[in-house]
Amino acid sequence: MRRLVLIMAAGIFLFGFSGLAFSATTQVDALIEKLVEKGILDRQESIKLKSEIAEDEKLVREEGLKQSLPSWVRDTKLKGDFRTRYQYDRKRNTATQNERSRIRMRFGTESEVNDQTKVYFGLASGNSSDQRSTNQTLTDSFAKKSVWIDYAYASYAPVAWAALSAGRMKNPVWQTGDMLFDTDINPEGAAIQLKHALGDRTNFFMNNAFFILDDSASPNGTGSDPTMFVIQPGVDIKVNDKTNLKLAGAYYGFNSVKNQVLDGTSGTNTLSGGGTSLLNYDFDAWSVSSELGLKEPMLISKFIPYIAVFGDYIENMDPSSENTGYIAGFKFGNKKVSNWKQWQAKYTYRSIGKDAVLDIFPDSDAYGGFTDVKAHEYLLMYGLSKNVWLELDYYQSDRIKAASNKEKLFQADMNFKF
Repeated sequence: MRRLVLIMAAGIFLFGFSGLAFSATTQVDALIEKLVEKGILDRQESIKLKSEIAEDEKLVREEGLKQSLPSWVRDTKLKGDFRTRYQYDRKRNTATQNERSRIRMRFGTESEVNDQTKVYFGLASGNSSDQRSTNQTLTDSFAKKSVWIDYAYASYAPVAWAALSAGRMKNPVWQTGDMLFDTDINPEGAAIQLKHALGDRTNFFMNNAFFILDDSASPNGTGSDPTMFVIQPGVDIKVNDKTNLKLAGAYYGFNSVKNQVLDGTSGTNTLSGGGTSLLNYDFDAWSVSSELGLKEPMLISKFIPYIAVFGDYIENMDPSSENTGYIAGFKFGNKKVSNWKQWQAKYTYRSIGKDAVLDIFPDSDAYGGFTDVKAHEYLLMYGLSKNVWLELDYYQSDRIKAASNKEKLFQADMNFKF
């Protein structure tokens, strides 16, 4: 209000008494200097007024530029992350050790088509089309690196409690670890996600999905493409202001997987006899997942602001042995690491039977993504600044039934998010 009064007063003063031409009044700096000369403003007030007007002009220009863009550009958000990695791994019965420098770059967009519909698109680096890795090893005399379509899908939410997605999508299945799905896997197909509040503290959710595993002539003679579907109901319970419990059960159904050859296999599932490479079993399975989190735990809240325990269990219903898997662990520190001095430590133990899950899915850092594997994982993250953090990850893995050949793997990452 004061600035408006001053400018009005200056205009009356100049037009009424100084006889300046109209064009002079368009020069804001000259106008303010004249106010200083006449004693209406002191020097400090003039500096502040110039700064405020410049800021207003900047906002007007930015808003004008924004409005001049097509609506789909205005409604598009950009995001990405970059990671550098040093990796060391060695198996006990192998004479050589492996050291690699690697990078990962991901870039994505989120475009609003209308109030109910969004389209997501992302690119990622990678040595190959491997579904379980976006790492790019630095090698081959500075050869250029490949970029792949990481995800591309549309999401339609006609009501607040339901969303339908289709394409190559972010994984809609909730899991506490990466025993069943490596975190780099973006499945292809369609999903329906439902949610409903059951009172003030409990939310019900259901993740339903249909995924296409391959589209090719079927070796099993059925002529059907291998596919899978998931039904996962669950609840998210706010026990009190500091405690949260999330529980879910899931059923995984598969079609035309038995007697099939799937891309990306680790070769550790049981195969049919007679020297074939066809899968011997179906992989219809049920699973349970849970996570209990506590903010500001008593006695140690000054040092540890958050602590959680979690786990997943899965059982393949076709084979009678080596058909179960589980992962369990705990984490403590900050719930998320995104700023200076924030930190989190995590430990997990996993045991995956030979035929508990398809060997195209598990975490590729745990013994190459094999099944018939048991592994300890130790992880430490530390924030160096906003959206920049250091991550140290160590795996100690071995086979369960196959001949023992222990593997040690260490990764040191620098992460940058934008």
